[in-house]
Amino acid sequence: MYKVLLVDDEALTREAISENIPWGKLGFELVASCENGRDAMEVIRQKKPDLVLTDICMPYVDGIELAKYIFENCPDTKTIIISGYDEFEYAKQAVRYQVMEYILKPITPSELTEVLLKAKARLDEARTERTTLKKLKGAYQSNRPLLRGRFLNSLLRGDERRENLEEKMKDLDVSLPGSFYNTAIVTGDDLSPFLERYPGVREELAQFSIYNITQELIEQRKLGVVFQNMDTSTVVIFYGDNKKELDERAETALTEVQKTVKELLFIDTTAGVGEDVSDIMKLYPSFEKAKAALELRWLLGGSRILWSEMLDASKSAPIDVSHWAERVLAGVKAGNTEIIEKEVRGFAQELRERRTNRTRSIIYMQNLLLSVINSADLEEEQENEIYKEEKELMNRLYTYERLRDMSTDIIAICGHLSRLLNEQRDSYGKKQAARAQEYIERNYMNSDVTLNSVCTYLAMSTSYFSTMFKTHTGETFIEALTKKRMEKAKQLLENTSKRAYEVAEEVGFSDPHYFSVAFKKATGKTPTEYAKEKRKK
Repeated sequence: MYKVLLVDDEALTREAISENIPWGKLGFELVASCENGRDAMEVIRQKKPDLVLTDICMPYVDGIELAKYIFENCPDTKTIIISGYDEFEYAKQAVRYQVMEYILKPITPSELTEVLLKAKARLDEARTERTTLKKLKGAYQSNRPLLRGRFLNSLLRGDERRENLEEKMKDLDVSLPGSFYNTAIVTGDDLSPFLERYPGVREELAQFSIYNITQELIEQRKLGVVFQNMDTSTVVIFYGDNKKELDERAETALTEVQKTVKELLFIDTTAGVGEDVSDIMKLYPSFEKAKAALELRWLLGGSRILWSEMLDASKSAPIDVSHWAERVLAGVKAGNTEIIEKEVRGFAQELRERRTNRTRSIIYMQNLLLSVINSADLEEEQENEIYKEEKELMNRLYTYERLRDMSTDIIAICGHLSRLLNEQRDSYGKKQAARAQEYIERNYMNSDVTLNSVCTYLAMSTSYFSTMFKTHTGETFIEALTKKRMEKAKQLLENTSKRAYEVAEEVGFSDPHYFSVAFKKATGKTPTEYAKEKRKK
């Protein structure tokens, strides 16, 4: 129901209109009737009617003055003038005060009903517009932080125009006083302590909580403005009157943010800080530097403030990956995990000192690992095994939060590579030792068999073969050869009537005397003594 106020100085007119109009059926409620504009103003203030039907000529305050009052004080209230005066001046003033209808007396109930129906349609339309506008304003207010964040994002991208800036900042309640500005990005290093403490909570709440704490600590002290970026990280625009003040305020505020977030949320945070600028329209390069500084977290670790000045480092010479690969490979071949870790960590440290960005660091680390694997000379089966690990690492490359974490993974793969090489050497050594023993079995009767001859046969160096053979058999090659010859000599002396010199020649000794000496050393008896003893039995 729309509320209606009737104003006319003629009692009969008020009575006729009041009684002859079906107000309820038309969607109206007649809340009052007045005999002059002065009384009507009081009723309007109290009852706030939606529609006023008024005469023009009345004592104290006439209809035109009343229409003016309504126009100036009650913009949502509609006015209809019912007048006995068909004068242009009245009509002109009625238009000025946005009177809905100007109708002349006398007017019949049916005519007035038609006018009221038109008025109701207009009121319905106005109500719909007000409802829509109210919803829009409500949505605007509820989304204001989002709109504010979008605007500040646009400002940091350099997309805003100077001529529109002041108006937008005022509309979104953004205040950036001062002569110098800087930007910072605050992000959680590891959200898991918070998420584990509050099961079922999503990461977005942790990120919002960081933003909320940062905003409260910085905006309440009027140090800067804070908003959440599209990636949910927290962004700060600091302002100050000079560079020294600006940097001091930024460091103090960000240190307190880190401390408070740790105490309340159990989350370590890192802040990347850009460079100072003297023009609010030049925040873009400052923000880019803040993003680049934050990337140093991958190199230098988190839970700290990373300043854009840290980006400067010596880049005069390229990093020699092959140099580091050789050092790591030496540890791999030696089976020394301490050397492996020392050299991989050393390589990572050089990347840090050069301030190598994340993408290039990953490429360098990948090249280091591939160089070591390719130089390890694994057998095909083992090589496939280690390349499978390397492929899995490649799939994880861009998931590492720290260079240190990636280095740890590479150290683990190199350790596995070292074990595979050791197993390969062990297997190879066993095979070669077995081949050497077979060589002895087939050639012990040949006096030309020596350490050099077996190494030539196996295509190995004498030093490596000697070490390998002793490792896998527990004796030297000469000891094994002599042992075999003595076994065969004893068999011949026991089971044949051959003389000592004949046995010597048959088991590979060209000098019978040397055979006798070697035999006595091995058995405690000369060949002749041994033969007599065994043959008697």
